[in-house]
Amino acid sequence: MRFLHPKWSPPVLAISAIGLCLNCLPLRAAETLNRVVVEADDVDLAKITSGGKVVFASSGRRLVSFQAIDDDPRTVFQFSKSDPRPTLIVKFTQKEIHRISLVVGSESGKVNIYLLAEVPRSPSDLDRLKPIASMVDLAVGRESSVDFAPQHAAYVALRWAPSATPLHPLTVAEVSVFAKGNSPEIVTALAATAPPLDVISGPQ
Repeated sequence: MRFLHPKWSPPVLAISAIGLCLNCLPLRAAETLNRVVVEADDVDLAKITSGGKVVFASSGRRLVSFQAIDDDPRTVFQFSKSDPRPTLIVKFTQKEIHRISLVVGSESGKVNIYLLAEVPRSPSDLDRLKPIASMVDLAVGRESSVDFAPQHAAYVALRWAPSATPLHPLTVAEVSVFAKGNSPEIVTALAATAPPLDVISGPQ
């Protein structure tokens, strides 16, 4: 028995190749839409290299809380599974903040974001304040951000809303706090800021 093999002429092959390329374009476009666009003059003040520091973590191994701001999404800070209201507070160079972004390593539900001038005495004090913004159902491993009118602050607090018993502990890969970096004020501050020796802090 003989099998008939169709003969492909060069023009047909070329058309087929172009068709395959066109089919791939929507996938590439979809990937681009999921990326957070950071402007060239934005500076991430939360990172360790910019002087950022975790000053409070409601649970988890506080000795590695800096992994939430180490600019490496492969490392994560993990809260305790039994923590009913995971809360993280990051200190940074005081400046007008206009964007917060977050990468979580697990399903996280709703998180309220607060910009502060000082650390509250108790995490529950945050519940009496109005958050600057909230994020819901963040995609695991994807950067999500929220923009708002510039507001002067020295701390950002992330506090997750109560939810049903989670299947896994909440993990945070990256917290970012963005300000415009083109002003003389912030350029001078960042130039004078060395990475802190004590990047680990929290309740004892």
